Amino acid sequence: MRILAVDDDPSILELLTCVLGAFGYEDVVTARSGQEALDILAETTEIFDCLLLDVQMPEMNGITLCEHARNLPDYQFTPIIMITAMVQKQYIDEAFEVGATDYVTKPFEFADLKQRLSDAYRLAAERRAAIEVIEADVYAVNDSEINTNFRLSDPLYFGDLPGCIGLAEFENYVVQLSTMHSRASKMMAVKVAEVDDIFRTATSVEFREAMATAGNELLTVSQEGRNFASYWGNGVFLLIHESKPGVSAAELQHKLANRFVKGSHGSVSGREFSYHVGEVVALRASSKMEALFLIDKAVELADIPNAPVARFG
Repeated sequence: MRILAVDDDPSILELLTCVLGAFGYEDVVTARSGQEALDILAETTEIFDCLLLDVQMPEMNGITLCEHARNLPDYQFTPIIMITAMVQKQYIDEAFEVGATDYVTKPFEFADLKQRLSDAYRLAAERRAAIEVIEADVYAVNDSEINTNFRLSDPLYFGDLPGCIGLAEFENYVVQLSTMHSRASKMMAVKVAEVDDIFRTATSVEFREAMATAGNELLTVSQEGRNFASYWGNGVFLLIHESKPGVSAAELQHKLANRFVKGSHGSVSGREFSYHVGEVVALRASSKMEALFLIDKAVELADIPNAPVARFG
């Protein structure tokens, strides 16, 4: 794996180079500023597999650099890990908002960094595979074929939906919030109730379009006080809200019902949609494993058969 590490502190770059070498990552290029990093990305002919960025740097900070990197065609899906001493929620939010994959705070444990890099490499491979699946779907539609490799449980990436990020990034964000800012936010899951019928009767392209439309309606309704959302699979969307009064499952249920009763464009190809809204889950955890368990708990709460349903269409 080829890595670009960016930090204005030469001692940190030296440490990272040594540590990464010990992990077996010997192809490491370093830069001491955001502009130097952008020059390297523009001039190199061999694409980097992962970017490690410090947040607090003069002239151009790591968050701005991350945003610039994401706008480069070759780095739209490349794992970008922020390695920083900045622990405030504001910086965490801003980093994930511009496309960061993960957020590691200094001082970091070497074993933890090694695992994050391994996860980043796996994520890059999965994203490449996802792109190939999308391309296969287009080919299948053109040839009137059905892509049998697509599963109901597959997470989907809806990067064009405001506030919707990839599932891996969402999981990393939840880990940061629940372990470092446990009182700041809460989570809930919302499931498209008819997802099984839609999946059974639609092509993979039609299914994606249906979930994108359902997700767009949901994100529009829940945008007040919402930070991020992600599609988990099986018709389930995960939402992160600020911890404040008025943000509850009942409130979201009410907003959904009101919006769709008033004639929203909430149907695709004549289909009617409805949502199961799960109860709020507090983001409080002492470890990554506990944080990921909270996501599973939220999904289960949205999958209760007798849960309230908001219908539209």
